[in-house]
Amino acid sequence: MKRRSNLAILSLILAVLGILFTLTHRLLLLVAALPLGFAAVLAGGLAIWLICQAPTRLRGKGAGIAGASLGLVVIVASLLSLAGMLVQELYRQQPRQQARNLRTQTQEGWILNSMPEEPATNFNSNLPIVILDTTGQYLSRDAPAVVRARFFDLHKNGRASLSTQPDYDGLGTVHLRGSTTSALPKPSYTFHTVDSKTNQTKVSLLGLPAEQDWVLYAPFEDKTLMRDVLAYELSNRMGRYAPRTRYVELFAHDSQSPLSLRDYAGVYVLVEKIKRGEDRVKIAKLGPDDRSEPGITGGYIVKRDHSERSEPCFHTSHGGPYFYVYPKAEAITPEQRSWLSSYFNSFESALYGADFQDPRTGYAAYLDVDSFIDAHWLIEVSRNVDGFRYSSFLTKDRGGKLKPEPPWDWNRSFGNANYYDGWKAQGWYSSKLRPTEICWYGRLSQDPAFTQHARDRWFQLRKDVLDPQRIAARIDELAAQLDEAQQRNFRRWPVLGQPVTCNYYVGDSFQDEVRWLKNWVERRITWMDSQLGAPAGR
Repeated sequence: MKRRSNLAILSLILAVLGILFTLTHRLLLLVAALPLGFAAVLAGGLAIWLICQAPTRLRGKGAGIAGASLGLVVIVASLLSLAGMLVQELYRQQPRQQARNLRTQTQEGWILNSMPEEPATNFNSNLPIVILDTTGQYLSRDAPAVVRARFFDLHKNGRASLSTQPDYDGLGTVHLRGSTTSALPKPSYTFHTVDSKTNQTKVSLLGLPAEQDWVLYAPFEDKTLMRDVLAYELSNRMGRYAPRTRYVELFAHDSQSPLSLRDYAGVYVLVEKIKRGEDRVKIAKLGPDDRSEPGITGGYIVKRDHSERSEPCFHTSHGGPYFYVYPKAEAITPEQRSWLSSYFNSFESALYGADFQDPRTGYAAYLDVDSFIDAHWLIEVSRNVDGFRYSSFLTKDRGGKLKPEPPWDWNRSFGNANYYDGWKAQGWYSSKLRPTEICWYGRLSQDPAFTQHARDRWFQLRKDVLDPQRIAARIDELAAQLDEAQQRNFRRWPVLGQPVTCNYYVGDSFQDEVRWLKNWVERRITWMDSQLGAPAGR
């Protein structure tokens, strides 16, 4: 009696494992898939040879052929996936390397501080003014430094002045922030207001709702200084929360000597940091005792971001990494981690399942479709090359559905990127998203009801929020607001006419950069209209 070849069975098992590893698109599993593929080919080939040598005693030639063939598929697929990852990593590292090169140029004197060594006692501006007194402390990404912070808001005459009393004079902690931008010479800061015992305390800064978590964002590679501010305003006008902002001029004073114009750091944006709160991301408070439904269902804030961040995170069957924002990684319970990742996986199973269009059991049971459509159009109209990739926040309220909001990190948008076709006014950005990113639109667009819903929303937004004339008018308003301060900013950081990191267009003046931005927005919306149809009545 013939017996089945164990090598043929082993070959088939190894090949199936290799395929499963390959489908994960995770680096370690892809690397592990390669030897599995080779082993499947070797075992399958040997099984076929042995069966041919002893046809009366062994069977399973078909299994051996299948195992060897699938093994070859595993080898080819894993090699192609690894090559694709390498190319993507090179794309991603390009702007980082450019940033490091710029930092080197700066250290070698490429960007010198040309501000005069004059007292800043009577400095005044049409923007609020912020002074951070670091007393010579080294500022890093890891260890917050306690600083004295002074905020001078505008007075009745429409100007802020250092000759007046500050509107806030207190302590704060500061550390550097950003991924690729942390290598730039003009750094962004995370800023927390604290009391005399360095306990975080809520403070209203420059008229914004009281909180303790803030960001002092440094527009550097965006020479219009306004792309983030513009995107957040568009989100607000869509009816979605986005961080409130205030332009400021910043002084970073790091010595015991009197404040000087040499301490001038440029135009910054005071931005609300993403966090749960009544005036921020308005979701339910989640405590350690919320271990079962309905309490455990929210609220959550997570962020899809760069995989090299050394922080706790989770992956799903189709994507990630997703990092814990609220509750923080050190506060979220094991039960909550399990529930949250299970919710994401259930959503993906529904999205990619056969009944994905079913409103009760498909994607719509898990995803806030209106929120996704607004996020999609905001990313597409601005062609943000980080959109749905990095610094991408998602929220899940108690009893609610998954929302890809609020928006964050829009400096490489509106044509300000020389990779992923970021400079082009034509073409869909969503087609550039990789399988492990938030690439849900591709599947969603296979549902005619979703496609019609998205088109209807586009037509609605085009009548007002995304009217290019209204956007151009707002850009002009922001440019007028910045006109005085931008001159000082670009004296401190003379990057006009110079390519910075991933710039595609390089204007010789602030006005050139603003004109190009307005023209790009007009061309982008015109192209999108040509693909989707113009709003009714136009």
